[in-house]
Amino acid sequence: MYKYFDAHCHYSFLRKRYEGYFIAAVSMDYQSSLDTLSLKSDNILVGVGIHPWRVHEEDINRVLPLINRADFVGEVGLDYRFAKASRDLQIAYFERQIEESKGKLINVHALDAWEDAFNILIKHNVKRAIFHWYTGPLTLLKDIEGAGYFISINPSVTFQKKHQNVLEKADLRILLTESDGGYEYRGKLLEPTDIPEILIYMSKVLGLDEDYLIRIIRDNYARAFSISF
Repeated sequence: MYKYFDAHCHYSFLRKRYEGYFIAAVSMDYQSSLDTLSLKSDNILVGVGIHPWRVHEEDINRVLPLINRADFVGEVGLDYRFAKASRDLQIAYFERQIEESKGKLINVHALDAWEDAFNILIKHNVKRAIFHWYTGPLTLLKDIEGAGYFISINPSVTFQKKHQNVLEKADLRILLTESDGGYEYRGKLLEPTDIPEILIYMSKVLGLDEDYLIRIIRDNYARAFSISF
């Protein structure tokens, strides 16, 4: 039985073995999508897609055919703070990838675009989605819960106030853990091995036994990705 569950990891950038971890490996562009697909294994789910930071330089028609081979679509979405592409082009890429998903989970990046991303998912009748590293409006959490979607808690929760507020307000049934592994944040390379520290922090804040919390995360993960353990 796996103990730790990573809902969002750039595993193709790490390529290390993580015993006891079940990992959802996301992609950024065409090349990383190919790399990620090659890493599929018993404890690695694979996602493909074009990240909003890459929209301005990627041909979506190269990535769309890969979705059929993936377990989910991601990392895709919108970024109104850092992306170089226009909002309209980001939305167009996001919607095309959703349309091609055919019911697969959408692993969403939505920095400063949380409500727009949520509304697009609803518009396209998406049934399963994860808002990764959620730091959006607390008022949107109930809508996320009502839609059957999830949010993932990142290593930054130990110091990022917005993320801490989200943890305190979100319903347990929508919580997942993630590493965003392979991404360097504030000088630190994130990895799945950061997840135990996240769980220690979460258990303290939520006043829950850590083993009980791990079971909740496992069950949420199974529902999100429509798998069983």
